[in-house]
Amino acid sequence: MAQTNYNNDGLSAEDKALNTFSDLIIQKIEALSSSDNWQQPWFTEGSLSWPKNTSGRPYNGQNALMLTLHCEKEGYRIPRFCTFDAIQRMNAEKKDLPKIHVKKGEKSFPIFLTTFTCVNRDTKEKIPWEDYKKLSDDDKKQYNVYPRQHVFRVFAVEQTNMKEVRPELYAKFEAECMGRRPAAEGGRFVFEPLDLMIRDRSWICPIKPTYGNDAYFSISRNEIIVPEPRQFADGESFAGTCFHEMTHSLGTEEYFDRLKPATFGSDVYATEELVAELSAALVCMRYGMSKNLKSDSAPYLKAWLDSLHESPQFLKTLLGDVKKSSGFICQHIDKIQQQIDAERAESVAAKMPAVAETQVAYRDAVASNGYEPVYYSSLAYLQMPSDCREFGRLLGKGDYEGILREATEYDFGDAPDLEETYRSPTQNPGDDLLIEDGNYAVVHNPRVGGTFEVFRKYTESEIRANLIRYGLPDYPTMDVRNLESDMRQERRQQEATATRGAFHR
Repeated sequence: MAQTNYNNDGLSAEDKALNTFSDLIIQKIEALSSSDNWQQPWFTEGSLSWPKNTSGRPYNGQNALMLTLHCEKEGYRIPRFCTFDAIQRMNAEKKDLPKIHVKKGEKSFPIFLTTFTCVNRDTKEKIPWEDYKKLSDDDKKQYNVYPRQHVFRVFAVEQTNMKEVRPELYAKFEAECMGRRPAAEGGRFVFEPLDLMIRDRSWICPIKPTYGNDAYFSISRNEIIVPEPRQFADGESFAGTCFHEMTHSLGTEEYFDRLKPATFGSDVYATEELVAELSAALVCMRYGMSKNLKSDSAPYLKAWLDSLHESPQFLKTLLGDVKKSSGFICQHIDKIQQQIDAERAESVAAKMPAVAETQVAYRDAVASNGYEPVYYSSLAYLQMPSDCREFGRLLGKGDYEGILREATEYDFGDAPDLEETYRSPTQNPGDDLLIEDGNYAVVHNPRVGGTFEVFRKYTESEIRANLIRYGLPDYPTMDVRNLESDMRQERRQQEATATRGAFHR
């Protein structure tokens, strides 16, 4: 069993973190209960961007939930966080720039990190968690998995002097965190994955929009009933209600085993309602939507407060359930979105055979003629409607050559940004490589309103020369890191060869 570290006040780091989390959720529920208009969103529109660390890695559901509430309470506009050690690494790697430091008087915020030790039952050999996840189901049975939860402390970038000493990096985070709303066509809310999920009955149970006032999950019939979309004030309300009931459907024995038929209306079900509300709010936030407290959940507000006041263990279990349910729903939505994007890409290729053939011919030439590997360095990531307008217009016309000409406008002759340089230009679910030539590539992602990214292409020799001259940046991509590792290995081999040659002489 892992050793528990206790502070001077007798509380472990985990218990202190749970107390902090509990206070935040209590404050949110009390605000909802005391308001004249209790039907308020769980998260304000200004906090719809998913919390990430400064390397761009998203936090998991429970941490995202608490960091979002923390941002709301403190008024932080940029949900980007870093540990004290991360700040020190940034300073060490950029010794020629002014130091980043936490402002005087600022306090850190706790997050949970779960690590897993995977041990073979027979040989007692340990393997990394990432390797374990790649095993088949049968091979996984040969291992015991031991989870361990750690508490880390993080600071928001707004608690540091980054804006003053690294204004470009701060501006980048600020731009990335601008909330993006779902697409609207002709004034109508559009969230294709949910529409297709309902149409194709691809959720774990059927979701049936039915004219009426009731929204519920039926355990006995294994189906979800929701009012028709037109009965809701807006599309976001419909989506939020669906996500709420989808969370209930994951509470069955087959999935996360939280509820039984007899628990409806009980104290246990009050907890289930809170799991469903918070999970739905997180899923909505993940896709740029706002989630109001469900009207049927209002009577449970007092029960939620009582449970939160009485037991830290209640919150620990709650956060675990929210993490699992929201993660499951998001994975399902992302899978559907990937299918949508693949079909759309095939459709574009079919409509533009000349463009498709040109790109295939270019890639074939690279492969057959022994051209050295190519790297893609991002010049611009465009997400605001005003920034995307010209690319969108050209795409609508099918003017792919025009897209390439527009791409050149973003090339100012700077050295490649090795924090945004990859072997492939498609890095995210939904990315579609529209067109490329020998110098540029443009990627379109139609999800959540649509984005465009412009890449400048570099040969491996050029990236190597940049690494030799400047070294690794603060946060290189894995592709760049691997190349630098290869270069170090090559140097070691050369040195070893030279040493052997000198010895033999």
